[in-house]
Amino acid sequence: MKLIPLAFCSLFFAATTVNAFELSDITDRIFKDNATGIEGKLKDAAFEFKVETALLRNETLRNETHIVVLRNRGSVLIAGQAATQELKDKVQRLVLSEAHLQWRQGDVNHVEPSNAQVCGKKASKMAANDRRKFNLKAAKECSTVNRFYNEVRVSTPMSEIERSDDDVLRATISNKLLHAKIIKKADTIKILVSDKHVYLLGDELDQSTAQRATTFVNDMLAVEKVVPLFRF
Repeated sequence: MKLIPLAFCSLFFAATTVNAFELSDITDRIFKDNATGIEGKLKDAAFEFKVETALLRNETLRNETHIVVLRNRGSVLIAGQAATQELKDKVQRLVLSEAHLQWRQGDVNHVEPSNAQVCGKKASKMAANDRRKFNLKAAKECSTVNRFYNEVRVSTPMSEIERSDDDVLRATISNKLLHAKIIKKADTIKILVSDKHVYLLGDELDQSTAQRATTFVNDMLAVEKVVPLFRF
């Protein structure tokens, strides 16, 4: 008779071990970034500024890479050029470290807080009205970012003139999307342009708008490649 509880415990332990990363799913739901309006904009801007500052403070990365960082709620994109694969990897490590994130097992783009299991366990025991306080208090450890795109290419960093051309193209794309009434606000889709490669970052965008925007930008003559990074 005593063997039954023991067997049950063993099976429970095995199941828990196999499904250890399911805590990440709990974390996603609890720490889902619902910031909108000015709150969302400030959160995105603060993240971008923090990461860009860290990149600029590193002399090697400052001189041998050109990296642009964008955040749209729960998604982060880095793009640009790094002179070597080693530098590209260094950029990735730095950004993940600054954002207190780690890769989630089994998904190249999916990330979670560096101590996701702790965050999940603590948060799952809290009443709903305490979760926001906990999220703000432990923001470094329990980031609401859960999607990370590394589109940095190994190549010679662009010149100032080329970067300026990209800035003009980005503004033109945003302007045309507004005039075509595909988007109502410029920040509905965050646009990053790097060497005429256009990345469209949209979190929780409706599928119809995402498809229209992708097709529209792809048809523009100055654009060499469009990379849609939308979530629905």
